[in-house]
Amino acid sequence: MLVPERQPRPFGHEPTAIATARVLWVGAAVAALVLVIIVVLYQVVQRDMIPRIAQLAARASAIPPAPRLQAHARSDLAILQQQEEVLLSGYAWIDSAHRIARIPIERAMAIYAAEQAQKSQTAAPAAPAPTLREQRR
Repeated sequence: MLVPERQPRPFGHEPTAIATARVLWVGAAVAALVLVIIVVLYQVVQRDMIPRIAQLAARASAIPPAPRLQAHARSDLAILQQQEEVLLSGYAWIDSAHRIARIPIERAMAIYAAEQAQKSQTAAPAAPAPTLREQRR
């Protein structure tokens, strides 16, 4: 059997290249599906979510325990700094039974510096490390 030759088509639009009816139906179905989803979500929000949010908003909020706010921040800071200065600059017993006392910070630094100076004087000076030339000899 002979296969008939295809007739050349004129230049221009080829209506058989794309199934336009099928594309339009698929597009319409997707648009309808999107509209149905929007309507369902709107109903869920209106019926379920908004009443819950309204109940939460109408509920009396719990007040946190005192102290809630610092009414006088600058004066509170000044009092704290004064208390810390008293601790750092005065003598006091921490545990008199074990003879542990608090001393002023300046005195403590002086004692520590003197102890470190005494340790460094009593320790033998370390010999300098040999250089590469000395090691090769």
